[in-house]
Formats: sequence, C-alpha cells, structure tokens
Amino acid sequence: MNLLGMHSEIKPKRRREIYEDVARLSQPGGSFYVMVALSTVIAAYGLLIDSAAVVVGAMLVAPLMGPIFGIALALASGSRRLLWPSLQSEVLGIVIAVGVGVLIGLSPYRLPIGTEWLVRTEPTLYDLVIALASGLAGAYALVDERVSPALPGVAIAVAVLPPLAACGLAIAAGEWEMAAGAIMLFTANFFAIQIAAAIVFSIFGMLRVERRRRSRPEEESGLEVMQFIKRFGISILVLVVMGWFMTNTLIGLATDRRISAAIENTLESTVSTATGARLSDTSFRRMGDELLVNATIMTPSAPDRDEVARMEDRLENVLKRSVHLIVRSLISRDMDREGAVYASDADAALAAAERLRADFLKRASRTIEEQISDLSGAELADVSRATTDGRSTITAVVRAPEAVSPERATAIEAALRAALDEPIELVIRTILIRDASPSGYLHERPSDRAATRREAILSLARTVLDSWLSANLEGATVRELGVSATEPREITAFILSPRAVSAEEAEAMEAVLRSNLAGEINLTVQYELGGRVPAAGGG
Repeated sequence: MNLLGMHSEIKPKRRREIYEDVARLSQPGGSFYVMVALSTVIAAYGLLIDSAAVVVGAMLVAPLMGPIFGIALALASGSRRLLWPSLQSEVLGIVIAVGVGVLIGLSPYRLPIGTEWLVRTEPTLYDLVIALASGLAGAYALVDERVSPALPGVAIAVAVLPPLAACGLAIAAGEWEMAAGAIMLFTANFFAIQIAAAIVFSIFGMLRVERRRRSRPEEESGLEVMQFIKRFGISILVLVVMGWFMTNTLIGLATDRRISAAIENTLESTVSTATGARLSDTSFRRMGDELLVNATIMTPSAPDRDEVARMEDRLENVLKRSVHLIVRSLISRDMDREGAVYASDADAALAAAERLRADFLKRASRTIEEQISDLSGAELADVSRATTDGRSTITAVVRAPEAVSPERATAIEAALRAALDEPIELVIRTILIRDASPSGYLHERPSDRAATRREAILSLARTVLDSWLSANLEGATVRELGVSATEPREITAFILSPRAVSAEEAEAMEAVLRSNLAGEINLTVQYELGGRVPAAGGG
C-alpha cells in the first residue's frame, strides 16, 4: 500500500531505475556547476534585454530542478545517501546562480529594469500553483517512461533559475526589495516542487518505511501518512506561509490594477470633453492614506487650476479616498490642409489674424521688390508693419550700394497704397553695401566707374612721374595732375622745378607714362621754377 492507499503500478526493478535517474540528476560535479553558471548568464542577459525567449532558453538549460527531485525522493524514501548530494548540489547551485547574477549586474553596461525582470520579483499565488503543477508533472515524467520526453517542457514551465538571476541583478543594483521578492519566488517554487514530487513518488510506491511489526492495511496507510507529514512538515509549513504572502501580493496587484483602471477611465472621460485633448499616460503611488496621481495629457491648451480641481474631485468620488492629482500638459497642434484642427475660438481668431498679417506683408514685400528692381545691387532684407492710431507704417530694410532717395521712396509709397488699398506711411532704411570682385566693385554706376578709373590713373601717373623726376631732374616735384574723362587721356602735369623743363624731357615723361598706363596718353607739362637744391658737399 502507498500513501493514498493505492497499489503500486511499477515494479521493483523500475523503482530502482527511477531512483538511479533521480540520483544522477542530483549528483554534484563540475558539469553541473558549469551548466548552472552558463544558464544564469543566459537568464541574466535575457532579463536585462527583456527577452522572454532567452529566459525560456535559460530555464531549459538550467539543471537546478534535478536536485529538487532528489531532495523530494530522499525525504520521501528516507534515503540519506541521496539527500546529502542533492542538498549540496542545490545549495551550491543557488550560490553560483546568485553570484553570477551579481557579477553581471555590476557591469557598467547594465540596461534598465524590464518587464521580464519585474515579473521575477513580484511573486503571486499564481506562481505557486504553477510550481505545484510543474512539480507533479516533472515527477510523473520521471516515473512514467511514456511521458518522460515531456520533462524539458516542465523545466520551461516553472521558473527555478530566473528568480536567482533576478536576485543577483537586484543585489548589484541595490534593489533589496526586488531581491527579496525574487528569493521568495524561488523559495516558493522550491518547496512546491519538492512536495508535489514527493506526493507523486509516494503514489507510485517509492516510499521506504522501516517497520518492526506487520501492521494491518489501515494501520499501514495511517503510518505512511504520519511519516510523510513528519518528513515534509516544515516544507508544508513554509509553503503555507509563502502562499499567504503570495495571496496578499496577488490581492494587492489586483487592487492596484482596479485603481489604475478606474483612474484611467475617469480621467479619460473627463479629458475627452475638452476639444482636441486626450489622455496620454497615468500612474499613481500611495502616500499614506492619500493617492498621488500623475496624469499626462496632450491638449491644444493647458487646463487651468479649476479644471484640475474638478478632475481631482471626480477621482475622489470614484475611488472613495483622498487623491492629489498632478496634470502634465503636452501642448499639441493637430493640423490638416485647412489649418489647425480642434482650435478654440481664441486660437482660431489669432490664427486668422496671423494669416492676414502674413498676407499683408507678403504683398507689401512683392510691391517693394518690384519698385527697386532697377536699382543695381539693391535687395529687400526685411519688411515690418506697425499700427498706431489706426494708421499703418511699413518699415522696409533695403541693402544697396547707395541710399534710396526720398523721391524713389515717395514712388514706392504710392505703389504700396495702390496695391494694399489702404493709407500707409513708408520708411526705407538703407544698409549700404559694396560688393567687390578681383576686377573691381560690382553694381557701380557708369559715373562712379569713370571717377574710380580717373583716380586710379592719377595715382599711378603721379607715382611714375615722381620716380622719373627723382632719377632725371633732381629737386623737381609734381605739384598737381589733371586727367580728361575721355579717351585718349589728356594728362596735365604741374611741376615745380629748379630749372626749365625741355621738350625732350617732356617727351621722355610721356613715353614712360604710356609704357606704364594702358591706353593712349598725351602729356602736357607746365612747370614753375623753384624746387629743392642741396648745399654743395651736403649729405
């Protein structure tokens, strides 16, 4: 007879094989610890990158479930030979897994906490039920050869290793509450799998009970039940306490979700009454007996304090508790081809006024540009409008090589009045600019170019003549030069000289000017006696 009064369905030889299989899974050794470390690395990085697939792979590789079965079978059968290796494997495996998690958590490239990590730090009653079912399925897969291939699926179903990896990461991050939650989840899974596996082993006759005398069947069954309770009493007690804590956690999560849903529904219905506004995000936390609610809304215009107060009052009526609401407004503008959507009357009026202003300045700019298009090098830089006592003043900033004359400003003002169909006053502010290229100034008038050309010729002619006089007529200087405006250039040189200048010397000066100046040159020399004569022997 077994624990439940059922006859064994497996033969003694099969029981020995099951025992050896469990012992092999529970045996400590280098390969066991290497697999624990590697599976922890996979699980830790799966938690960091928030990948459920990677975490599932770690659970498939992790060997920690085998020693739990070994502990369950050892306690159920009273085998100390199996108990100590199984305990050693499990304890050292736990230490290695948490240690590797801490080392990975200390990496400077650690990512933020994700959903997969949080799930392993907030155990609920559902996790306990999953662990019990997994323990039953896993032990049954070990006992029954027909379903033994399902054992890897059982390893995936129950979270044995990921909570240890999450605990190590939380310790490295200094999140002690999360680390405690992860350890609680592992502990609950450990005892749930252990008790569930022990029940399966007892059902299939794996218990070994020493008896001094032969008992009647009903006494034998009662003896086995008492022996089971004695051996697993502490595990059952721990499991009951864990179940109580996890039930409270589940109730708390369910309550938080109801509160979150109530907050979201209440605020969404309230915010949606404002044109173009919508709720973006909500969160809350408890501050004693008060709820601190943070809401983010996207809206064309931010709500005022009275609107926030109304939303807060409505939340208090729905939640039946004190609420402190903080609203963060993200100003948003929805546009279509016609302009702003969901605009208030004030916003629509401002937009219409801005469109009228932009159209006015656009027409004014076009008119001014047409009026100055014949001014070489002139360009319109800016146009602004000011209104005083119902009268508009347009200020135009023009960049040009010369100032815009009052006569042209009058003509531009008349053109503006005709184009805009309203009385306006015009002020033109000219910014003088000179654009130059290697060949000379750009946008110059012909008269300016001629004057510039004469100045250049006079400067060069004075330099050439001064050089010639210094070399050929000591003491003579050029007092004044004149040049004609047309070709050929008629240059008149007024020279102060200590003696008369001969015709040959005048021809020589004309020749040197022609060789240095481009174009035809006719030189006339007028001299006046005078000049500088150094003293004999002076130095």
